[in-house]
Amino acid sequence: MNIFRLSGDVCHLVAIIILFLKIWRSKSCAGISGKSQVLFALVFTTRYLDLFTSFISIYNTVMKVVYLVLAYATVSLIYFRFRNSYDSESDSFRVEFLLVPVAGLSFLENYAFMPLEILWTFSIYLESVAILPQLFMITKTGEAESITTHYLFFLGLYRALYLANWVWRYHVEGFFDQIAVVSGVVQTIFYCDFFYLYFTRVLRGRGKMTLPMPV
Repeated sequence: MNIFRLSGDVCHLVAIIILFLKIWRSKSCAGISGKSQVLFALVFTTRYLDLFTSFISIYNTVMKVVYLVLAYATVSLIYFRFRNSYDSESDSFRVEFLLVPVAGLSFLENYAFMPLEILWTFSIYLESVAILPQLFMITKTGEAESITTHYLFFLGLYRALYLANWVWRYHVEGFFDQIAVVSGVVQTIFYCDFFYLYFTRVLRGRGKMTLPMPV
C-alpha cells in the first residue's frame, strides 16, 4: 500500500458515493447511464470473486464489499426505484460491442488459463471501457449536470492515481502488471477531453457542462 493507491481508492469510493447520493437525494437518475453502472457492477462481481477464496486484509475485504453493495444499490435505484426518470433513449450505447471483444481478449491475454484468473482479467479489460456508455450519453444529450461531472472527475482521478501507483511500485518494488497498466492507460485516455472540459467549464461555475452535439 502506498499513498497513490490509497488516494486512488478514496477517490473511487467518493465517486461512487457522489453518484449514489445524487440519485437518492434528487429521486432521479436523469443524465446517468444505467448501462455504465451495470458494467461497473459486472466489473466488481467478476473481480472480487476472490472474497470467497482468499483473505488479504480487513481493509481489502471491506472495500470490496462496499464497492459491490454500492454498485448494485445504484443499479437498483436506476432500474427499479427511480426507473421513471431513466432516459433509456439517450442511454443507447451498444454494450455488446464492448462485452464481446473484452470477453474474447480475456481468454486470449491472461496470466493463467483458470476461471478466476480469466474473470479477473475480464474485469480489468471491462473497467477500461465501462465508462463509454456514460460519455456517449453525455455527448448525445449535449450536457451534463455538475454533480455528474464531479462523479466522472473523481472516477478519472482514481485511474490517474492508480497509474502513479503502478509507476511507484515498479520503481520501488520492481512490480509491473502489464494487463492492469495498459488497461488503466486506455481508461485514462478516455477521460482526457473530459478533464479539460471539467477544469475549463465546471470549475468556473458554469453549472452544467455543455458539449458539442453529435452531427
